[in-house]
Amino acid sequence: MNRVDVSLFAYGTLRDREILEGVLGRAVPAAHLRDARADGWRTVYYPQRLYPALVGGGSKACGTLISGLDGTDIARLDEFEGDEYRLGPIAVTTEDGTLMAQTYFPTGEIGPNAPLWSFETWTRLHKPATIARYRAENFQ
Repeated sequence: MNRVDVSLFAYGTLRDREILEGVLGRAVPAAHLRDARADGWRTVYYPQRLYPALVGGGSKACGTLISGLDGTDIARLDEFEGDEYRLGPIAVTTEDGTLMAQTYFPTGEIGPNAPLWSFETWTRLHKPATIARYRAENFQ
């Protein structure tokens, strides 16, 4: 695919470099990863899942801005996210200011009382099993 240079705001498991690079099938330069936040949003558990969804109404959702993505990268990310998410625009803030990026919004209904999801908690409790499952599904 052609080079499109998309920037993606990752607020969930794609913040993990090992998962991101596994999905993309390539290394991601450190210069293409920046801390970012989306004001007015919150990261909650997707119902009945261990991974998150982004919903409005919070103070801020923390994440990583991934730059330099091309059409092939987006196709791989779309496949990874599946039907539970749709790609759409979002305003994010980095140390350099506010800019527009893409992110994956949930397609399912998320209730107003959905519990908050934490990247740090997921990393501590669920990352090893997630990595093992991903490897088993993609390398058999």
